[in-house]
Amino acid sequence: QIEIHELNNEMVKFTLSGTDLATANALRRVMIAEVPTLAIEFVTIDINTTVLHDQFIAHRLGLVPLDSKDVDRFKYQRDCSCLGGCQECQVRLTLNVKNTTDEFKDVTTKDLNVEDQSGVWPVHTSDEDAIVIVKLGKNQELKLEAIAIKGIGKEHAKWIPVAVATFQIEPIIKLNEDVMDSLNERQIKMFVDSCPTKVYSYHEERGIEVIDKKRCVYCRECLKALEEEDTEDIEDLVKIDQSQDRFIFSVESTGVRPPEEIVLQSLMVLKKKLEDMENSVKEVRKQQNR
Repeated sequence: QIEIHELNNEMVKFTLSGTDLATANALRRVMIAEVPTLAIEFVTIDINTTVLHDQFIAHRLGLVPLDSKDVDRFKYQRDCSCLGGCQECQVRLTLNVKNTTDEFKDVTTKDLNVEDQSGVWPVHTSDEDAIVIVKLGKNQELKLEAIAIKGIGKEHAKWIPVAVATFQIEPIIKLNEDVMDSLNERQIKMFVDSCPTKVYSYHEERGIEVIDKKRCVYCRECLKALEEEDTEDIEDLVKIDQSQDRFIFSVESTGVRPPEEIVLQSLMVLKKKLEDMENSVKEVRKQQNR
């Protein structure tokens, strides 16, 4: 079961429940390594009089995020029946910039042009967020052709669709009402203020309350703050345990695919792996029973 807490164009935060730690970590790893995207793989440089050598520029181009919302309609180049590449397995981009002024000129992802109507463009193309590839001095020029293909992060980091894919085990926080009643106001405020992520709040009528247990990072600063206090059973004021079946995910996309799409694609990949494993086990059993 998935409970979504936050969703926007860049990231999604959700709680995965009803499963174990191994499955949650498998999902995280699939998001990083096995969700397909498009990235520049081949670069042919015709003219380069910049300060950067060809390999450096090719490497920078490979790390440029490309819009991969329609990546499923492309084939992996190794699976395509064509010879030398076609519109079903690759996207062709060109760049041709020359500085004819006395000032430095930025060559950015805005200068990359897509040769066909593939609908694939660099993610960052506006004046505000375009990625600088190289700077040109007076009379310097850069002309090249690049080929983008489909791939996964397991093959190279440039195909990784996420900037962040992490999860934490949901904490279980229990306050001891009897010990709380024995604390004075100064000790209570010390306990509440000691939490760096502000998990707790204090009200004169209701006492200490847990505002949002998902903020807890298991630092135990709340317990350390009262260690020197001469109060009976002070160590029993709060008990912090880890849930066995609830995991809080934070997934931030690089912009190549929507974050919710990355999560759904990861679930599909993980399901396919389990189905393949099941079929393989059945096949082995059939062979053993012959």
